[in-house]
Amino acid sequence: METPAHLTVDLGRLDGGKTEHLRGELEAALLALDDLEQLKPASALAYDLHCELLPGDELLVRGRLVLPCLCICGRCGGDFRAEVEVPDYCESFAVAGAETLDLTESVREGIILALPSYPVCKEDCKGACMHCGKNLNEGPCGCADTGENSPWEVLNGLEPTGGQ
Repeated sequence: METPAHLTVDLGRLDGGKTEHLRGELEAALLALDDLEQLKPASALAYDLHCELLPGDELLVRGRLVLPCLCICGRCGGDFRAEVEVPDYCESFAVAGAETLDLTESVREGIILALPSYPVCKEDCKGACMHCGKNLNEGPCGCADTGENSPWEVLNGLEPTGGQ
């Protein structure tokens, strides 16, 4: 399957109430997600979209978007793979006088809105040891028996103020 340079709709093919089904892949580089620190696209974005020209020169696009990603867990720092999915992508566009419409930027925005703000490798991730940094999903570290105090322990000795 050939990967297009942009995701465009030929509006001329939708005249007379016709609809069009778009299914394929869009190069991840076109989404310009390079500045994300904890998430990088692993391969192309898969799309499955239904386009319909509505009365009044409005294009309705609905469907599903899926972007496989390589992620860094926000708790343990480990690498994992995940899919960012937009199962109910829906957007309308004013298309009066246009011959084609580029959906690339709209699809990019849909993916950005679906990105997890704090990706984790699994729901019950144990995180990393705050002393040595060991990934606690791989087993316990030796820091717990060293007798070192928690950096938060100093808060236990604070007395409440009068609230004023």
